Amino acid sequence: MKNNQSIAELLKSVNTSYLTDAEKYEAIARAERAEYIVAGVASAIKAVKNLAIKVKSALVSSPAQHA
Repeated sequence: MKNNQSIAELLKSVNTSYLTDAEKYEAIARAERAEYIVAGVASAIKAVKNLAIKVKSALVSSPAQHA
């Protein structure tokens, strides 16, 4: 079973006593931005894959069509 925690949640458990509040918020914002970018790219890849499967199935002719 996967333990899906966001990067922001994981960063909260890291010792950040040497960082200012602004640096902490910036790190969390960058982590969240990276998560959204990765999720967007993964979603786009999945959509392209599904489209390719649909196009392939539409182009493959079945033997019944030529009978």
